[in-house]
Amino acid sequence: MTNETTARDRLILAVITLVAAILLMTWVPATVINAMDQVMKGAVVKIAATQNPLLAPATTLVTFFFPFWGALCTVAGAALLVLVYPIYRGERWARPAAVGLLAIPSITGAYMTGPIMSFAQGAQMLFVIVMMAGLIPYFGILLWERSSWKNKAANFVLFLLLGITAAWTFANGHSSLRMVLARPQLNVFNESLYGYLFNIPVVWTGVLATVIAIPLLAARTRAGWWLAVSAVVVMLVGTIGLYITHPNVVEFVQGIAMAVGSLVLLLIPGIGGRLAKQA
Repeated sequence: MTNETTARDRLILAVITLVAAILLMTWVPATVINAMDQVMKGAVVKIAATQNPLLAPATTLVTFFFPFWGALCTVAGAALLVLVYPIYRGERWARPAAVGLLAIPSITGAYMTGPIMSFAQGAQMLFVIVMMAGLIPYFGILLWERSSWKNKAANFVLFLLLGITAAWTFANGHSSLRMVLARPQLNVFNESLYGYLFNIPVVWTGVLATVIAIPLLAARTRAGWWLAVSAVVVMLVGTIGLYITHPNVVEFVQGIAMAVGSLVLLLIPGIGGRLAKQA
């Protein structure tokens, strides 16, 4: 991301930021709660019908993490409201900060995909609404500048995959925690359980680091590039740990592939590697 924008560009970016802020403080939280309500109703029916003990903890996790991410979206919206004027003035730090905040609803919508597809497939549009409320202004603010189409394409691919990898990795941690809570004997520990317990904190630390790295990377700081690389490596190591102890879980294989893809993009000179050379 550069700061090559005109006065008209800055006005458009300020309007995009304002609209996104309002949506994140109003429509998005209401959508998240609606989604949680439908997931909970669907989960109760499915758990009763299947009698699958592995699904039982899903309701507990959904009632915590849906409001948690919804609240983060509200916080992001409030912070974006503050950024409208600095973005209009063209302050260099403001647009990268907005990109970082907009990663939150983007990841929220992606995370919601799993529970909704499992328990409330009729509510698919709800996670799409949340995701698009983040992704559209996310890429609008990231790409609306005077730069070559090659740079814009590189930024689009890199920042998209970073967000997808973070969301997928968080979801893997979520499903892993569900398996921990579903174990029938609370005092029995085995290799599978240790694999979950040791690697859930690792993958979630990588997700947090990625969210922090995104605005720094968008600002073209060398520290942001190093943090992004470190975050992706952490997610990769944690997901590999989950896979080693649970080799039959396809989602872990997919998470590894996404992390490797993100790392490769960060290292390619014409895509992420060029950001490592910035001051």
